[in-house]
Amino acid sequence: MLNDLKLNHFYTCSLFLMWLVLALTGCDRQEKEVSKQAILSELDVWVHTGNQEMFLLRKDQVARFNARHSRINVTLISIPKGTYGVQVNAATRTGTLPDIVELDGPSLASFADRGALMKLDKILTTTTRQDMLPAVFEQGMFQGRIYSIAETSDSSVLYARKSLLESVGYRIPVLSGDAWSMSEFETLSGLILKHEDYSASIDVGLNNLDESLTVTLYPMLLSAGGAIINEQAPYQVDGILNSARNIAFLTRFQHWIEQGYVYNGISRDAFIDGRVPLAWAGLDKFSSYKAQFGDDLIVVPLPDFGFGSQYVQKSWGWGLTRNCEDTQAAMRFLEFLFLPEEVHLAAQASGGLPGTYSALASYGAVSDRPLIASLINAHQKGEVYSQLKSSLYPVIDSAFHKAFVRIKNGVPVAASLEAAIGVIDQQRKNLESELAEINDQES
Repeated sequence: MLNDLKLNHFYTCSLFLMWLVLALTGCDRQEKEVSKQAILSELDVWVHTGNQEMFLLRKDQVARFNARHSRINVTLISIPKGTYGVQVNAATRTGTLPDIVELDGPSLASFADRGALMKLDKILTTTTRQDMLPAVFEQGMFQGRIYSIAETSDSSVLYARKSLLESVGYRIPVLSGDAWSMSEFETLSGLILKHEDYSASIDVGLNNLDESLTVTLYPMLLSAGGAIINEQAPYQVDGILNSARNIAFLTRFQHWIEQGYVYNGISRDAFIDGRVPLAWAGLDKFSSYKAQFGDDLIVVPLPDFGFGSQYVQKSWGWGLTRNCEDTQAAMRFLEFLFLPEEVHLAAQASGGLPGTYSALASYGAVSDRPLIASLINAHQKGEVYSQLKSSLYPVIDSAFHKAFVRIKNGVPVAASLEAAIGVIDQQRKNLESELAEINDQES
């Protein structure tokens, strides 16, 4: 009897243990299944690495977004700025783009025209659309459709050493309407050359390989009444790039180089090195210049070369590629980046201005400077240009850069521009054939 009871107890315990193992195994399997179901969307995001502070912010933003959204997982993939464009172009051709891609303003048209980007018109919220500054919003448009949105805006301004201007007794302009004229700028440059502390008057970044010469010179050409493309016919450069006004201004610029007004040495930043007292550079330089020169640093209006001071905003924006399957999740990530507090952080990290009204309204990082306050006001009123938009921009940028190198080395301006137009026209024919082939495949 006792043995039977012990045997029954043994069987009961064994059954209980078997049930417990099966139950735990089932729970484990169920937990794994739930875990797999928890993340419904995997998003790959490509960014360029140039500004280390900006890249660290992006990593932090992705981590915070993922922590708040259990069913969306964003993976940040960084690519060096120097090879970024090449890799995006290669991925466009092979159809291997990520879900979300970061693009600089001028390259947008090239990718949109090739069908690599989604139109955002129907999926961008009205709140974000209406919050973006006009020039920043316009930068993301191509042929009347929205393809990209950017949180920040940068513009070139003119930095100066206050002590130098006071030592030569030169007037210090404050607002755009008070800018130095062409003749005043040239007179000041001549006075600076007589100053024993400086080897040239101004650094415009001729030797800064991180910046496009086209982007640098574009506001100068606009101020001189020139242009680079026909905005209504963005493939057309003949008669635009080699216009009489462009030739006249670039010939004058060539003279400035020959006279020694424009720095043409090997330093990547002659202003901060103390070689020149003027610098034509972006707002992103403000913090480093301020740290170097303190109250001796002032920001003055860009010179008026005949058609007023012209400011062109430049920015990197976000686009959804044709490979993005979950546009709702992707837009949720982008809407997170456009929260006012996130836009503030992006502006601080990039050195630019917030690209939205809501964030700009409470942004005081550099707006205590009268000229920058004026620039903010111009942004809000829609008086700032957006960058060039043409599918041919990469070709135009390369050809114009080579033309300007020739001009810098003394080759006649007209001949240099004609050579650039020949290259661009040949590439235009190649582009038209490529786009025709893409359209045939889609139809």
